[in-house]
Amino acid sequence: MSFQYVIDNATSISISKRKRVAQTVSRSGVTKATSVGGQVYEFRVQLPTGPRWSDNRRLIEMVEALDRTTIDSIQINKAAHEYITGYQGDLTSTSGIQVSYSSGNTLTITSGASLGSGYRFRAGDYIQLGLGSVYTVTEDVAYNDSTITVHRPVREAAGTYTLNVGQNVSWEVLCVEMPTWTIFGYDQISWSGSFVFVESL
Repeated sequence: MSFQYVIDNATSISISKRKRVAQTVSRSGVTKATSVGGQVYEFRVQLPTGPRWSDNRRLIEMVEALDRTTIDSIQINKAAHEYITGYQGDLTSTSGIQVSYSSGNTLTITSGASLGSGYRFRAGDYIQLGLGSVYTVTEDVAYNDSTITVHRPVREAAGTYTLNVGQNVSWEVLCVEMPTWTIFGYDQISWSGSFVFVESL
């Protein structure tokens, strides 16, 4: 279970996928910004205070064994988290959707997403190219539209991919900040801060 334990038991999850930028301000007050690359997912996750140490010690040991050096896979797929990553479109099934990619931040649907009305995807939907990177859709994709625009340039090579959608997507992450735990009261645990996971694929 490892890092998935942290996601499944979170009391708060903050997801950042913004561009990393450098800014300069001229003497006249004009501000300029440029992207410095590295537009990756970062998850800041807080665990609750108060669960029983005796119920969680085995799982915590698995997390600590990975430490800050081992890549692990996470999903936001717990039933109670469906509102975070759940599919928003009108397709009755999202399995078997294929897309082609050549360059930039657009994909073309080639099969598996037929609709007579409504939306194939809505802005905010999560998609993953095979077992590769995860992207969010930035514009609604109507039933008769085949172009998906995503939040960052596609990192995979040009080709055809089968999509994972919504709660089926997964991220390969590294834990860059791992809080310490404290046993308090009787058989209860608390945490010194948040876990921070960064996309590593």
